Amino acid sequence: MERRLYQRIPVQVSAIVTTEDGVRIKVIAVDVSSDGLGVECNIKQRNMITPGGSFVRDGKPVSVFVDLNLSDGNGQSSKIVARCHVAFSRRISSDQCKIGLRYADIENNSHEWLVRFIEKRLVSK
Repeated sequence: MERRLYQRIPVQVSAIVTTEDGVRIKVIAVDVSSDGLGVECNIKQRNMITPGGSFVRDGKPVSVFVDLNLSDGNGQSSKIVARCHVAFSRRISSDQCKIGLRYADIENNSHEWLVRFIEKRLVSK
């Protein structure tokens, strides 16, 4: 049973995660919701984003910036840039991980566009 308040929409798009230290890491966004997104990466990338897999630093969730381009399939696309907190980090295979990110702040009214993107995807299912 889906326990989430906000439904996830599967996607497969490149995204850039920028760590608190300014390191930029190319990952794959695999799902989005109006509350956050999931990205997949390899173990080395995960360790750069969440050192040792720990997503808490100094008693606070690790914070990163994410940017990705989403297209609604009708020629409309939007660059989503958000500051996020790492919600979870889990290994999905011997060399791949999934990291859950919760939006803390989304730039330029992109959240409204994202909600419309999700609603359109849900209607077309």
